[in-house]
Amino acid sequence: MKPGRSIGWGAVVLTVAFAVLLVATHTDHRSASECIKSTSKNGRYTAERCLLQWRGGNDPAYLGQVYDAASGKLLVRRTFSTPVPELIWVDDEGVSFSRGGDDASFIKLPPSFYDRMIARFSSIG
Repeated sequence: MKPGRSIGWGAVVLTVAFAVLLVATHTDHRSASECIKSTSKNGRYTAERCLLQWRGGNDPAYLGQVYDAASGKLLVRRTFSTPVPELIWVDDEGVSFSRGGDDASFIKLPPSFYDRMIARFSSIG
């Protein structure tokens, strides 16, 4: 196989993998309700936690989002489940959207490249 073709196929594989990842992590956020916002102690970030789907019992689905407080730009968007929703700033290290939920409810700050890219692509459209 020629070197140019290998690069071309590699780009196609990466594009398809990214598209699958995006679809797998994207959830329709228009149904979000009961939103609560809070600003970090240092004023750099604003976090918002919203209920996405009440499934009964101790397993409701939530949306956690972090924005740049100055520009309003979405930096992180995650969905998670938790029996105890609670928005807690952990000094300048991150924000937790629950007590007792899954690992996706904690966001380390500043956000990773992966988190920023998923947020950018999930907010399109």
